[in-house]
Amino acid sequence: MFRVLATGCLRLLVLNHWISCAWFGVSWLDTNNWVAASGLYERDFEYQYLTCALWAFAQLGVGESPLQPTSKIEMLLNCLIAARSLITSATLISTMGNLIAGLRKIKEDETTEFRLLRRFLKMNHIPHDVGQKVTQFLQHQYAAKRHDRSADPRVPLLDLLSRPLFNELYFERYRASMSNMSLIRDLLDEPDMQTLQALHQLATGSLSQLVAASGDVIFLSGNRAPTAYVRVTGSLVYFQNEGRQN
Repeated sequence: MFRVLATGCLRLLVLNHWISCAWFGVSWLDTNNWVAASGLYERDFEYQYLTCALWAFAQLGVGESPLQPTSKIEMLLNCLIAARSLITSATLISTMGNLIAGLRKIKEDETTEFRLLRRFLKMNHIPHDVGQKVTQFLQHQYAAKRHDRSADPRVPLLDLLSRPLFNELYFERYRASMSNMSLIRDLLDEPDMQTLQALHQLATGSLSQLVAASGDVIFLSGNRAPTAYVRVTGSLVYFQNEGRQN
């Protein structure tokens, strides 16, 4: 949201730059102009530009400028810029209002979600240490999702892809992780069309991401192994014979 506001302010600055240049340039169309009336020809370039920029910003209603149009052309330009300033001010205020309302809505949603979580933990008599771990993990995941840093973001537009192209996309997404397995790495050395298609289907039908918190137990020795795990980020610690191996 702040990116949208920053983009709008940048566009406003660029537009005011062009208006400043136009306001100074129109003086060349008539000898009886505001530049001559204000004695601006004798001043240096920086002062001339800042004077024009001040006039352009003043049209937004954010200050006053002593400069006034002295000819019909300047008066016409002043009217057009005043109309532009009215539209720009209304648009900028509306954008800022929508951004503030959006931020307030996000904060209210977050407060409501975690209020329900605390109520759930309390009503079910969850121990404090477990509840604290759950709350901290969900706060991290909620922040990641809110800032579009989630490991598995939902992109509805991808539903429009054809199935073969969707499979290829997900294969490329998991290619680096799949290449950690020697069998897949050997198949990718000189893949044919059938091998690539099988790998594409494998990426979409057999792979999924597991999000784990610090201290989570992923698997135990002696249990049946229905899946294989490949670490993408973070770290795994293996315990064996009361020792530790990373």
